Amino acid sequence: MRPFTINVVLVRSIYETNVGASSRAMANMGAERLILVDPKCEFTFAAQQAAASGQHGLQNRIIYKNWQEFFSHEKDGLRFGFTAKDGKLRQVRDFNEALQWIKTSEPQMQEQTDIPIPIYLIFGPEDWGLSNSDLELTHFNVAIPTYGDNSSLNLAQAVLIGLFMLRQSWGGEKAIFESQQDRQLVESQSDRQDIFPEKALELWLREMGFDVADRKMNAYSVMKRLLLHNVPSKKELRILDIVLHQGIRKLREYNELRQQAGLPFTDSEKKH
Repeated sequence: MRPFTINVVLVRSIYETNVGASSRAMANMGAERLILVDPKCEFTFAAQQAAASGQHGLQNRIIYKNWQEFFSHEKDGLRFGFTAKDGKLRQVRDFNEALQWIKTSEPQMQEQTDIPIPIYLIFGPEDWGLSNSDLELTHFNVAIPTYGDNSSLNLAQAVLIGLFMLRQSWGGEKAIFESQQDRQLVESQSDRQDIFPEKALELWLREMGFDVADRKMNAYSVMKRLLLHNVPSKKELRILDIVLHQGIRKLREYNELRQQAGLPFTDSEKKH
């Protein structure tokens, strides 16, 4: 199948929060461009808040004053007009059905070329949706199927579902990523390995009289696993390092005093 790029087109949008949330949906589904035709809202911090971690589309939005300006810059591609209304003047197809038909029957999608074809998913304003004159400018009038009494979707939700249906049908490279929490965990684990006081733990155990090379009872390995099992923070590991070094000094002082006093050593202490 011919490669494609995804453009989300919002026509006469009323609420900036919906535009921001649509930008977030685009980031979820790998859509490249956000195009606004004659927007009826300003874009303030509220739009940025709604976009959350998906700011790219919003920050790089393309605004056209009208359809004439749109077509002077966007000359080719396939245009899908989304509508919840059906009637004599609107031959509306289920979006999934349209995608399957195009995939197998549309000549443009069968061309043997590496040049991607632009795909435009066009959504109307929140109050009345795309008008008949808007839909006359699209190649396919499509609807997202609903299963309840209310067939009208929130704009940003329609954008997300439409993008998802497109990806499900025509594919795309799924993002392999870790959540922010996962990344922080991996980073903290890496940091713990870098700053874990291994030498201090080994010296502390030696001063306690343990043989760290004893395979039958490897106190060093057990202690390290126990300490790392609870996912200590950097600060906690620094405190552990201080405690171990202070313990080493105290043990050395204690052992020196015992030696000066001529007190007998235990078997483990004799080994040490």
